[in-house]
Amino acid sequence: MKTIIEKVDVVVAGGGTAGHIAAIQAGRLGVKTSVIEAGTMLGGTMTAGGVYMPNHFFNTRGPVVQGIPWELYIRSKEIEGLPIPDYQKRRPMETPGYYSYINVPVYAAIAEEEALLAGAILHYHEFIAEVKAEGNLWEVTSFGRGIKRVTKAKEIIDCSGDSDVVRILGLKVLRSTVSQPGTLQYKIEGIEHEQIWKEEVQKIYEEAMDDGTLKKGDWAYPNLEPFQYYLAHGGHNGTHIYDADTSEADGQTRANIEGRARMLRMFKFVRTSIPGCERATLKMMAPYALARETYHTLGEILIESDDFLKAVDFEDKVCNAFNYIDMHSQETGCEVQFLKSEDLLPKVPFRALIPKDSRRITVAGRNISANRIAFAGIRAQCTCMAMGQAMGAAAALAVQKNAASRDVDSRDIVAVTIEHGAVPL
Repeated sequence: MKTIIEKVDVVVAGGGTAGHIAAIQAGRLGVKTSVIEAGTMLGGTMTAGGVYMPNHFFNTRGPVVQGIPWELYIRSKEIEGLPIPDYQKRRPMETPGYYSYINVPVYAAIAEEEALLAGAILHYHEFIAEVKAEGNLWEVTSFGRGIKRVTKAKEIIDCSGDSDVVRILGLKVLRSTVSQPGTLQYKIEGIEHEQIWKEEVQKIYEEAMDDGTLKKGDWAYPNLEPFQYYLAHGGHNGTHIYDADTSEADGQTRANIEGRARMLRMFKFVRTSIPGCERATLKMMAPYALARETYHTLGEILIESDDFLKAVDFEDKVCNAFNYIDMHSQETGCEVQFLKSEDLLPKVPFRALIPKDSRRITVAGRNISANRIAFAGIRAQCTCMAMGQAMGAAAALAVQKNAASRDVDSRDIVAVTIEHGAVPL
């Protein structure tokens, strides 16, 4: 095994939903940035995870997340030759926001291209094993096949989704005794929907549950939607994996195995039992299962439920957090709760992205310091991307000022992100 020594200004741990945006923002500000990503591409949940529907760039009042995330989305649509949706003409009746859809191969390639153009150094197929402080520098040890890499950096942005770096450092984390179920994303196509009758397929589904052909969790939302909804979506984002823990390899393996077993069981059931599905094909399966929540970082502030539901206007806000409470559970399936007014627009405070009692490290994305209810609203992909842009700016400003990121003024962070297209707060 060869050992490689690398010196950069900023290390981004994880190139997922928040991490790839953080790396692009930091790189565009002229600081040397590297990304250590255990997977094979940028984008995380949006790409390799198969949740190809970032939400929400807009609410009914206008744009809530723009900047680098919106730029990449627009570029992907242009390459596909598709028009940019006119959100002013949309009618979001079921939810107060707007889902957008990306082409995974196109978006992943664009994200990579923009990261490289920004000067970011990408290290795929590597995991971080050790992090220690050496004066005002971090020494980050990562391993890949045949490689031991020791990276010296001034700032770390933990975008791992599971607070990996925060936990390695022994900083405080939170974990609920009951977590939201995970999901393996897949897509069934070739269903002849004109043959689907709502009440008939519902009865067929219920009989399959009663006789054990299907198991609880194979269809995630029986309390919210009829089984026809599953068929209309081709099964995408429609399965629960209970006790999904992707924060370590054994848990990820178990979630992958369970997710694929549920997928195959549902596909065989649909093909053999539902009229109009005889020609259905299984067209897409994400490489790995996803967890909705594992470890949260305990930050300098914990975002509480009312902070989100009442859209508290934090003095140190760095981005918007528009979504609705989207709480999945093993007992009920899924429950949603909308903000009481369309005028409410929750915010993310900088202090929730600074691990408690730390220096020169921030977090973004699912690592945020929030209780379970607030987190169920904040974890939307566009919000995670906006957090990534803000923390990329924070790390770059810290390097430029020769200071610690926690000492950077949140107003300066917002000013930089606005210069790079973000929504004014």
